[in-house]
Amino acid sequence: MNNRHLIYMTLLAAMTVTTAAEARDCDSLSLAEKRIALVNKTVARSGNTMMVGFDLNLDSLRMSADQRLVFSPTIRRGALERRFPQIVINGRRAAISYERFAHKDFADDAIVTNRRNGTQQTINYTASVAYEDWMKNADVAVGQTLCACGDSVTRPMVIDRLRTPLMAYVHPKAEAVKEREERGSAFIDFPVDKIELYPTYRQNPRELSKIVASIDKVKQDKNLTITAVDIHGYASPESPYSHNAWLAENRAKTLTDYVRQLVKLDRSIFKVESTPEDWAGLRRFVSESELANRQEILQLIDADMDPDRKEHEIRRRYGEQYRFMLATWYPALRHSDYVVHYTVRPFSVDEAKALIHTKPQQLSQEEMFMVAQTYEPGSPEFNEVMEIAVRMFPDNETANLNAACTAINRGDYAQAEAYLAKAGQSGYVAHARGVIAMKQGDFAKARRFFQQAKEAGVAEAEENLSNLDF
Repeated sequence: MNNRHLIYMTLLAAMTVTTAAEARDCDSLSLAEKRIALVNKTVARSGNTMMVGFDLNLDSLRMSADQRLVFSPTIRRGALERRFPQIVINGRRAAISYERFAHKDFADDAIVTNRRNGTQQTINYTASVAYEDWMKNADVAVGQTLCACGDSVTRPMVIDRLRTPLMAYVHPKAEAVKEREERGSAFIDFPVDKIELYPTYRQNPRELSKIVASIDKVKQDKNLTITAVDIHGYASPESPYSHNAWLAENRAKTLTDYVRQLVKLDRSIFKVESTPEDWAGLRRFVSESELANRQEILQLIDADMDPDRKEHEIRRRYGEQYRFMLATWYPALRHSDYVVHYTVRPFSVDEAKALIHTKPQQLSQEEMFMVAQTYEPGSPEFNEVMEIAVRMFPDNETANLNAACTAINRGDYAQAEAYLAKAGQSGYVAHARGVIAMKQGDFAKARRFFQQAKEAGVAEAEENLSNLDF
């Protein structure tokens, strides 16, 4: 998939991404040599602020009278760091010294608590700093000083790893000519063994109008140009094959001539084909039924034998079932399928935007993609356009890849994987799976996918790799 691509930065709605271990047991975070449980963690961007919140459960903490614990939450990326207010927990005598002079060593916004050993006690912590762009890929950590002298500082414990991976949407290839078609099937009644068409005979008015309406629908749209109309006539298997061949061919010609006069199109536009006996249609009816001796009848239908002999053997061996088929299914095998081929003119972005909800079938993938660019990536409008594209082009790899990216952005990873299953095996697919793994906190898996994508030439993968660890 060597298409041009466009990169979008997509922020997590809540920028919290935990490690795999944390995801399995979010209450297992602890401080002070596992004597304090850190629970109910929340890390999220809200507008222009980055907020951190958690509870510190002190129920299992016993402190000596002179002990002081200091916890220093920060958000950092390399040399960049912003500090949140500190948390100070004092023993009984440490609390007295804090009031007298030690408070001068701490900022005024420090959260100060005195520990009462043997009691249930929880500190509810919430703080924020001004948001900066680098924070979308950063670690939230808590530094720990576990004694009053200040020389027992443990390595900061990372409580959250914020990661906002680059997402790559692939620019679809342009269609040189937008070719589309309208398909349908009509059941025109002809008198037995006749090829003359009677427009008012039985259900013919309704069936003829279906064909004409399909052609007129295209003909009257100024954006469309009819290039061909195919009419294919079918007969049912009863009677000799040679006779059915004559009936199918000439009834298709008669129908074509009648329709051509009604829609006033040049004869060269029309293509006429016929199938003497619709065995494929009969097989479909039988296979989808609960007909007695179904398998045996299917074996005869699939047998490599003369059509007249095949029909004779079914009638001879399974007379009751044959009579049922003759009365129930054979009339539907006498049908005329039609295809209206047409081209669609190119559209500007504004024109495509006006058609995206009313006539999306007239747009190319590229035109839909350009409509999407008028919206904020990840917005409901942006996602809707990508979903329309994959509905219009359900088997197209690029459409499925881009739809997977929108599903990833909204956190629907199961739907994303379903789209990726139809998106091929390109480096962009590996990259998308790396983004899923990164957002789910499985950095090892993400690294493998990003490395694969990088080797395939996906430029965004290199930056995502650098954001995994710093």
